[in-house]
Amino acid sequence: MNALRIALAVLLSASAAIAQGRSCRSARINSPRDDIRDQDGRQPNIIYIMADDLGWNDVGFHNPKVRTPNIDALRDKGIELTQSYMQQVCSASRSSFMTGRYPSNNGLQLLVIQQEAQSCLPLEHKSIFQYLKDEGYVTRQVGKWHLGYCDEACLPENRGVDEFRGVRTGSVDYFNWTQLYNSLKIFSIKYLFDVVMHFCRFILADHEVLQRVVNGQPSDENIGTHMTIQDTDDIREMILNHASNPSPLFMWLTPTAPHDPLQVTDEMFNSHDFIDPSEEATKDRRSYLGLVSALDNLVGVTMQSLEEAGMADNTIILFSSDNGGSNQAAEFAHHNYHANNYPLRNGKASYTEGGIRIPTVYFDPRLEASARGTTRDFLVHVTDWLPTFVHLAQSGPKKRSFKIEGIDGVSQLANLGSVYQCPDRRKYNLRKEFLVALSDATQDTFNPSSCATEDAAYRWKNFKLIYGEQYYVPDPATKDTEWPKPEESPELPDIIGDDCHRIIDGQRVVRCLFNVINDPSETTNLFDEHPRLVEKLLQKIQDYRLQSVVPVFHPSIGASNITTRVWNNYLVPRHDYCEPSVYYPLASNDPGCLEV
Repeated sequence: MNALRIALAVLLSASAAIAQGRSCRSARINSPRDDIRDQDGRQPNIIYIMADDLGWNDVGFHNPKVRTPNIDALRDKGIELTQSYMQQVCSASRSSFMTGRYPSNNGLQLLVIQQEAQSCLPLEHKSIFQYLKDEGYVTRQVGKWHLGYCDEACLPENRGVDEFRGVRTGSVDYFNWTQLYNSLKIFSIKYLFDVVMHFCRFILADHEVLQRVVNGQPSDENIGTHMTIQDTDDIREMILNHASNPSPLFMWLTPTAPHDPLQVTDEMFNSHDFIDPSEEATKDRRSYLGLVSALDNLVGVTMQSLEEAGMADNTIILFSSDNGGSNQAAEFAHHNYHANNYPLRNGKASYTEGGIRIPTVYFDPRLEASARGTTRDFLVHVTDWLPTFVHLAQSGPKKRSFKIEGIDGVSQLANLGSVYQCPDRRKYNLRKEFLVALSDATQDTFNPSSCATEDAAYRWKNFKLIYGEQYYVPDPATKDTEWPKPEESPELPDIIGDDCHRIIDGQRVVRCLFNVINDPSETTNLFDEHPRLVEKLLQKIQDYRLQSVVPVFHPSIGASNITTRVWNNYLVPRHDYCEPSVYYPLASNDPGCLEV
């Protein structure tokens, strides 16, 4: 009987293979099923919704207790990418998306761009907005920039964005749209009169700086409205305004939600009313999920607005987070710790899966019914979305193999269609590796390494190596927090594993090698078991170290300067206190930084 069952299984498997082969052969380049081309010759509208610090376990399709009906609906109509990766922190991820380059190749590999920092995305690299404008697209952004604003040339309006509404910094008060100014500065004569006139406001307002901008100008219109609601209204207005425009539209939607501070409306707070608010931890988790609910509503309004504008049948939507959720294990800066990445390890700022592997959905209205609601496990890195979107933007028939010289990303378009299972489609630009990070993970933001090559991570096929001197793997004494469970699910099993720390020459270092396919929670350290593989991956890291550039990171400027001006009785940022070509020209790293 067992032999018969085995024979039947083999026969069924062979039949399926033959059927798939026939299906693939019938899906010729000119077939309607070939979604590498657009049958009407239209350029699609492209919308990328990038959430801020959203955890792996903070969407309904990973955690059924989380209420995200609109994000879940997008997933049910699209494709979930289960091996989708970002950088470990915000500015690094955004710079990789903008340029298609790893942060160590674009200068933003070190920490994030801070308020009043004399840094921004280097001007030498062409942005995705500029690429798409070359293809005839109207470009718009709503939400968070966080790629620097110390010079006019750094602003989104000067990097290819036709219309920008949002904030240029990292996070703001959700209702006042302000960010706390770090400390009282000594002011230049040029601004002395304004300082005197508004001295009381400086003192009493604790130096809060209004950050919202509309079309290049500060804006306090509708101030007091929750920022995510304002972003949602802006998105709706922009889409409806584009309805009669014959040009294709690219929108980068970057709400600050669910990044801290944990400020919500009553409606947001009650979106997860099953969570008991009587204790601080559960109350904060409920507030955090209220921000997730606001994000979910933004996704729903975006899709509804596309329908009303008659654009839904030709609009591709990508949804993801910018990095892993900031949780108890991600002991980083001042962020809230109530995102959740379970069962992934650690969180934001970490090279472990919880810091870089993010929930991702790709939706294309041209997908066949059989492809909707499926998952795909090919490797995709944030650098890939620039060439993928440029590939999509080309009108008429598209070659399946597409490349932009000089960048690290590859087009994944051939892997995102209805006929993905066909072997001849899978071979195009199918990744097997990427540089996770090459940086300096010190938390000393005012004295970081000038090399930023000490800490590294590399993904190759099923394996990921983490190798460094300082690193955001928590201290062994607190390792039980590396896999924190969400407050609403205490019944989930505890996860523990090797903390990866080693003592070498009296110094504590991190040496990790994980099979992240067989062990996605990264509990079993294989570093000592595969010395030849470790050596191979270290050589790959060294190859990237040799081509790395000097970090553009600069801390906030000193006490002899001021980075704010007065506008309409508010303090607002200036954009004239750095010179990119002087402060951070892209340059190769010092040879002393490149030693193994």
